[in-house]
Amino acid sequence: MDPVDPRERFAGAASGYARFRPSYPGALVDRILVDARVLPGDRVADVGCGTGILTRLLSERALDVVGIDPNEDMLAEARAAGGPVYRRGEAASTGLEDASVALVTVAQAFHWFDADTALAEFRRVLRPGGHVAAIWNLRAESPFMAEYQALLRRFSAEYSVVESWEEALARLREHPRAADPRAFEAPNAQVFDFEGLRGRAWSSSYVRRGVKDGAGFDAALRELFDAHAREGVLEFPYRTVGLVFRVSSASRPSAIRS
Repeated sequence: MDPVDPRERFAGAASGYARFRPSYPGALVDRILVDARVLPGDRVADVGCGTGILTRLLSERALDVVGIDPNEDMLAEARAAGGPVYRRGEAASTGLEDASVALVTVAQAFHWFDADTALAEFRRVLRPGGHVAAIWNLRAESPFMAEYQALLRRFSAEYSVVESWEEALARLREHPRAADPRAFEAPNAQVFDFEGLRGRAWSSSYVRRGVKDGAGFDAALRELFDAHAREGVLEFPYRTVGLVFRVSSASRPSAIRS
């Protein structure tokens, strides 16, 4: 079990997160908005917004977007990039008005939430007919990725947190309050030189907090990069999955925790 408060896991890591974390495929975002029947000018709450990666994509689509996150370092980085409005809040207590948003989005964060309390809050702030969209960049399969994940398991005592992302998605899909869930998927990727790959690795909380032998980790990462890079770069592949659903009034004990 993670001993660090999830709201503070990324304290001090905001600049690296903003620089090295992947965005989300625009076509997938558009497909989610169409499926959720979100129109230009509608209000959207991006909860657990972090540095605002998805928040800005939504704002570019002529939506009235507010990004919400409990971590001030992340919010400061998001505000520095400009665009949407940001405020401090949590999944269980957003500070939004009742029935005030057409869509709640959660990108790369739902696995940190208590699902029951978060969904109760989302139902409160959603207008009638509103939806939730939970989005993850999940690691795709490749020879490099298989060896990278083995390296993480070797060096990080906390990497099991990441391995719960797909399990969290599956549990959310089966949650009794997730009504009529629809899943959408698109390929995604980043291309890194070694410093980019190192930055991507160290932007992860399970590396920053879980790796004790930093020099050994960097040396092993360099060896891995050299084995797979072509012309000085390599591809870091993802499959981006979005789960769109309404929140029903039904309730029974069930939670997604990591």
